[in-house]
Amino acid sequence: MTKRRDDDLDRDAVWHDLVLATHLLEVALERQSQRDGDIAHGHFKVLVLLNAAENQTLGLKTIAGMLCFSLSRVSHTIAVLERQGLVTRGRVPVGRRAYEATLTPQGRLLVVRVLRGQRKEIRDVLLDSLGDADIAALGKISARVVEVLDQRDYS
Repeated sequence: MTKRRDDDLDRDAVWHDLVLATHLLEVALERQSQRDGDIAHGHFKVLVLLNAAENQTLGLKTIAGMLCFSLSRVSHTIAVLERQGLVTRGRVPVGRRAYEATLTPQGRLLVVRVLRGQRKEIRDVLLDSLGDADIAALGKISARVVEVLDQRDYS
């Protein structure tokens, strides 16, 4: 009888650890984003994307695609961020019905402050606990996870 891959206890243990690790990382990021920026981490992700974009501007459909969020979720998030003065929303110059969001100077300052805390309290602490080979392996594995999952359609 052939053993099925899903019966492999080692794979089960790795999967369990991966799910728990991603959950705990997301919890740590949420707590830190709330504490240092008084912002939900899901909202902060939008600001980070805008901060990295050319002219700190992205279309709402682009943001939705990058984060695997629905367009309505992105629109709601942008509305919240707009009320907080962190982004502005406007029509795309060449589109009739398309909208884009632009990070404001206040939004850029918030991104810098929250990322500084993430680096100090989460990223550096985590990576400093690993050796060089482990960091390289984590980078390779993380890139592969992104590559595989980025090809999936979650709509």
